[in-house]
Amino acid sequence: MLGYIIKRLVMAFAIIYIVISLSFFMIRLMPGSPMAALEAQLNSQGGMSPQEIQARVAAIYGVVPKAPVIQQYFSYVGNAFKGNLGKSITNPGVTVVHILSGAIPWTIFVVASALLLSFVIGIAVGAAMAAFKDSPLSKGATFVVSFLSAVPNYLVAIILLYLLTDLNHYFPISGAYSVNVKIGFNLPFIGSALYHAILPISAFVITSFGGWALAMKGTAVSVLGTEYVRAAESRGLSPRRVAQSYVGRNSMLPQVTSLALQVGFLFGGSVFIETYFSYPGLGYYLIQSINSRDYSLMMGCFLLITIAVVLSNFLVDLLYPAIDPRIARPKLARRSEQDMLPTEEVMPVGSTMA
Repeated sequence: MLGYIIKRLVMAFAIIYIVISLSFFMIRLMPGSPMAALEAQLNSQGGMSPQEIQARVAAIYGVVPKAPVIQQYFSYVGNAFKGNLGKSITNPGVTVVHILSGAIPWTIFVVASALLLSFVIGIAVGAAMAAFKDSPLSKGATFVVSFLSAVPNYLVAIILLYLLTDLNHYFPISGAYSVNVKIGFNLPFIGSALYHAILPISAFVITSFGGWALAMKGTAVSVLGTEYVRAAESRGLSPRRVAQSYVGRNSMLPQVTSLALQVGFLFGGSVFIETYFSYPGLGYYLIQSINSRDYSLMMGCFLLITIAVVLSNFLVDLLYPAIDPRIARPKLARRSEQDMLPTEEVMPVGSTMA
């Protein structure tokens, strides 16, 4: 088990290192050389010596522009692992880490809430559709969830904004909380944050739970027809025991895999949702950095999204052994396969088969 964890941890760090390296070279491959453009902009403003301009660019991007590329690379990677992502161009004097540290909690709050709700609702609906797969209600539910899963979440966000904030002022149109509440762990602030997050979370859930429902239905229906389920039923096990131990566990394993991948999709989808709702999360600042060509903030957002996906996959890898211990113990898996092989009985010499 320890070797399994170490192997997954090394892979996670390797992926993060590769992304940091790619972000370094992407900055230099962008048309117009953003560092050269910033140097030209500072030079045109006047009042700064060439050395001061170099120091200003180095403070923003975390590297010295005129230094050799290999030196810039190691300086950039070292600063990134230390948490130094430079300073924002559009917010002079403010570090990228300071901006992102204020945005990440809001994105995590919305994404985690939406992911949990959509997963629970989708699994419940999918299990119900599989249990009553031939009923008209199941067929109607399949059509509804198929339609909702095909609708883009930003389209749902626009509809919710128009119906619930423009025509009917039921919910706030922007922000993460009301400006007249005191920030802190108090009931008014928590209530205001929940109130402002209802529409962004709803836009995610409405378009996400259908995918979970369809996946759960397909997996459960396929598992119901397997030989080990029929063998468990023939042994006289109760339907509840069969559903939990045989159908439930084997149907949930693919959904747990999708759960990690869905984190990345939700972080990517938060770009549109947070922009439309003016919700100050990671996606909101990513769009701002792209529009204003704030490369330091842009690459910081890309890096954090990647880290979120890598960490979610790492956590799911740790959950796999709890669902199926054979994943972390290959010897146990091979032993189980050998136990499932048919055994031949040795007939006594001279005996005949009836």
